[in-house]
Amino acid sequence: MPVIQGPSSYKLTGHLQKFRENPLGFLENLTQYGEIATFRVAHKRFYVTRDPQLIKDVVITNSKAFQKIKLTHMFKTLLGEEMLWTDEALYMSPIQPSQLKQHLTYNKEVIAKIIEKHTETWEEGQLRTIVKDIRQIVVAVLLQLVFGISIQDKDKIHYVQALMRKKEKLGKIYIRLPLHQPDSDEQLEQLLFERVQMRVQNKTEGNDLLEYILNSCGEEIDEREIYEQLKSIFLSMYEMITHVCSWSIHLLSQNTREHLQLHKEIQAYASGESLSTKNLTYMRKIIAESMRLYPPLWLFGRQAREDIQIDGYSIKKGEIMLISPYMMHRHEDYFLEPSEFLPDRFEKGGSIDVPSYMYMPLGIEHQAERGMDYITEIVTIFMSEMTKRFLFQLTKPESIAPMAGVMLNMKEELNVNVHKVHTQS
Repeated sequence: MPVIQGPSSYKLTGHLQKFRENPLGFLENLTQYGEIATFRVAHKRFYVTRDPQLIKDVVITNSKAFQKIKLTHMFKTLLGEEMLWTDEALYMSPIQPSQLKQHLTYNKEVIAKIIEKHTETWEEGQLRTIVKDIRQIVVAVLLQLVFGISIQDKDKIHYVQALMRKKEKLGKIYIRLPLHQPDSDEQLEQLLFERVQMRVQNKTEGNDLLEYILNSCGEEIDEREIYEQLKSIFLSMYEMITHVCSWSIHLLSQNTREHLQLHKEIQAYASGESLSTKNLTYMRKIIAESMRLYPPLWLFGRQAREDIQIDGYSIKKGEIMLISPYMMHRHEDYFLEPSEFLPDRFEKGGSIDVPSYMYMPLGIEHQAERGMDYITEIVTIFMSEMTKRFLFQLTKPESIAPMAGVMLNMKEELNVNVHKVHTQS
């Protein structure tokens, strides 16, 4: 069986700079080379493929012959950027699914109140840079859900506000914890760790993930280890929830028919001030389609544990196969009109009639993970509460293009006009 070589190997070798300048364009151009291409970074050889059979054989059929590579290392090598969560960050162990469900049931109204508080000053038709709003709301929600810290605490809120202002200025869509500047970053780091210490030492209870983690510990409690675990959960959820909500609102603001259909569903199942998400099947379609077009994990990799021959190719030990959900989700053989926003391609609010390895917004392992379900439910609650209150109108008719970094950022600010709506009682 031949080693992967030929035009793809020759033309792409040494093109790391082109990959860094425009990763998505680089991947999209692979079709001119065939289903697989290769390039080298220093002594490491990378392969990139959009071949469904090869992907299946790497991540499913021959999965034991490949190992996951840490996303932190991969993105640092390929893009020169560091990311804040790894494949392991989504795992919510030792928190059980029943506990996560109970946790969100209790905190659904908390999320609604945070959104209500943040948006109460929004005026009819006001222009909002909506992603900034989403970031601030998600931070407030997760501080409450993970650490039990209310954003209304006046002696704490300025830490978060100062941190968010600086991150927005830097153009980042994520928080970096810990950071090494002696300012609000370290103050927030100290605030969260002290919260863990207080709960451990005082043995106080709370309806947050910290409580479930503490309950799962025996008598031996390592405060720093608990903090690091919660910080990882906090960061990964922040990045993913912000990502999915931002792109979902962008897509809704572009597609009036789907936006109005979603609003009708929200109106039908809203009851007074309380909004049940149980029957919001169209909302779940919106979220699933948003993650298809703009998957939070747009690129991941597998490294060969040993020399292996697979699908006519010979891959040597240590070589890395890159797989892009962004590209796979646009494969014309599996998705009708793959570049179009078509929520109804998802049946029953979330499932789709394609192989599991063809729809993997967070990587294939996470499809059945409790963390994925938990995050999706938070996004559903968040989006339901936002669309319950507002319709979003894009100020420019054209779409905002994605820019691939650690996440699929937006190339420009998402500015929308917000229009108030009234829930039927």
